[in-house]
Amino acid sequence: IPGAMRIFFLMLAALVLLVQTVPARGEIQRKLLCRKLRGHCEAECLTFEDQIGGCRAELIPFCCKKTS
Repeated sequence: IPGAMRIFFLMLAALVLLVQTVPARGEIQRKLLCRKLRGHCEAECLTFEDQIGGCRAELIPFCCKKTS
């Protein structure tokens, strides 16, 4: 039975890694909202862009729009 337990834990670890690599549904909705607001999601807005909302993903915190 120790072999079966080892396989179970390896499969569980693989499942956890897979779940972390698939983007969250909320992140996709936030990106669509940024596009609707005529902006894009970036880690930092550039100097000629305004922050118009939060994308709130771990690596993509801002929604940016070019200043007119």
